[in-house]
Amino acid sequence: MIKQLHFSDFIDDFHKFVVVQKPQLLELLDQYINICELIPVNWYFHYNKATGRPHDNSLDSIVSTLLLQKLLSIPTIGLLITFLSFSKELRDFCGLNTVPDASFYSRFKQDYCDDIEAFFHKLVDITEPICQEIGQALEKELGINPAEVYIMDTTGIECYVKENNPKFFNALVKKLQYLNKDKSKEDIYKMAYNQMPKTASVDPNIKLQYINGTFCYAHKTIAVSNALGVLRHMDFCDFKPDFNYDTDNSEPASPEEVKLTWDGKLLIPAMENFFERHHDFNIYAMTADSGFDDVPNYQYLFENHGILPVIALNPRNTRQDFGKPGINENGIPTCPKDPSLPMKWDGSCKGKNRSFRNKFICPKTKKLPGGKYVCSCEDKCTTSDCGRMFYTYPKDNYRAHTPIPRDTEQWNQIADFRHIIEQVISRLKLPLQLGNLRARDRKTIKADFFMAGAAHLITVLLAYRMGAIDKIRSVKSIAA
Repeated sequence: MIKQLHFSDFIDDFHKFVVVQKPQLLELLDQYINICELIPVNWYFHYNKATGRPHDNSLDSIVSTLLLQKLLSIPTIGLLITFLSFSKELRDFCGLNTVPDASFYSRFKQDYCDDIEAFFHKLVDITEPICQEIGQALEKELGINPAEVYIMDTTGIECYVKENNPKFFNALVKKLQYLNKDKSKEDIYKMAYNQMPKTASVDPNIKLQYINGTFCYAHKTIAVSNALGVLRHMDFCDFKPDFNYDTDNSEPASPEEVKLTWDGKLLIPAMENFFERHHDFNIYAMTADSGFDDVPNYQYLFENHGILPVIALNPRNTRQDFGKPGINENGIPTCPKDPSLPMKWDGSCKGKNRSFRNKFICPKTKKLPGGKYVCSCEDKCTTSDCGRMFYTYPKDNYRAHTPIPRDTEQWNQIADFRHIIEQVISRLKLPLQLGNLRARDRKTIKADFFMAGAAHLITVLLAYRMGAIDKIRSVKSIAA
């Protein structure tokens, strides 16, 4: 039999968490984090001139409560207010004179969402030297500086709107089943998807999206981390890509295709926003999933910023004329006499007044010490003892001939970092509560989005200052 939860049990657990475990988190924050030095100066100006009379609480106090909400995984503002009302320790830690009400927090997020975004980007600048220090220490072991390898992915922040209620979609399905009794279940669901409104009724910026295998109405966002699992950029995607939803009787575009169209158009504007705020960051390579497999993305990263693109191929973007004879589906030259044998990458070169190019050698050629090549093929396709050599020029087709050839050891090493951004997004949505927002206002959601990112970077800063760099990814491991 399940034991009923009593209010007295809740109070006992809350007292144990806040008072008994206080030294494990609150005192660490009090000892190592000075919130005043982290808040941008302009935010103080905006906050103090917003009203003609003094505020009941300082900006530091309000920001501290919002950070604690994320760090302690408190899902709602109402519950945060309850905790603050019950706990003198929390009020003293935040420096509150009075406990703000829910309407104050709502106005605060809407009035200062841009300042919260600036707060996040200041923390990015503060934590970059930490990432470089950790990355350089790992470079000898990994052969690459993980702080200079960036990973990008998109996600959606689901909104509290009626269209996200399962009853909304089920009612549409039942209506179509009644009107189309001769249709199969699969056809009914396709028709239902086609007839679902493309935006939420309360806000056209809340769009129908396909996220984690399901439909939802959400704000599209983008997250960029380095290979250490530390956020480097977050962006709200406020523009609409150039694609059309089918509204006639033809078969609608699949949800996967809609998602891929979104993702492929987001890399360049997101990185433009990043470099506008962080001019001096060094990025060696950027990896992303096949959703970003769009030719302009390769060209933008490599030509404009010297970043090596490591993006998985999307089969939907691969036409039959993708490769000429002797080039496989990964853009790797193959043996002229045996297309099943890919040639071996022998490095990259760029002479004076010559384009960057990749060199490939015969799969049966060995490079001896001293730089000499010996080909063991019995049926050579060239008279040279070195065997056949071939050059590809990424500038001709960055997608087909990537600066780091696909499926090489270096390519695979960088591509293997892609799972890290999924872990980062998962932490944002679960421990930092981005996945449990009960809001529909765009500015409120944007404020929560960047506040979660700020809490993530506060964890990094706290772990570094207390000498626990192995715990930079999770506040729970620090408080344990």
